[in-house]
Amino acid sequence: MHTALYHLHYYNRYLILAALAFVLFRSISGWLGKRPYEKVDSAAGGALVGLAHLQLLVGLIQYFFTSAYTKAAFADMGAAMKDPTLRYFAVEHITTMLLAIVLIQLGRTFSKRKTDDTEKHKTVAIFTGAGALLIVVTLAMKGLLY
Repeated sequence: MHTALYHLHYYNRYLILAALAFVLFRSISGWLGKRPYEKVDSAAGGALVGLAHLQLLVGLIQYFFTSAYTKAAFADMGAAMKDPTLRYFAVEHITTMLLAIVLIQLGRTFSKRKTDDTEKHKTVAIFTGAGALLIVVTLAMKGLLY
């Protein structure tokens, strides 16, 4: 079961990165170009949130039930904090990714409350951009982006 979850979590990140790039492109160009917030913008945002929530669910199942890294870390958290790999998977990865997903979700939620299209694009761009930055920096720091 761990292998299937691992592969789903691994490959879904590329879908998320592609969705992030598309949503950011649409939102930034919509914001700066003062373009209407179209159905495709809403659909792309919904797809991004859906993929992010899938990633969160699979990641939490791995974190609490199937990951050898977190099992080892939970067995001795003091030692895990001294091991960069265990610390990354037990603390750093889950914390930053949770925050990134929260930011992406907030961007979608707050944009729905806006009535002005430029403000919708701006809200999505800011929150999704912050979430994307967290994701890319965190994965790149550990060499997991490729």
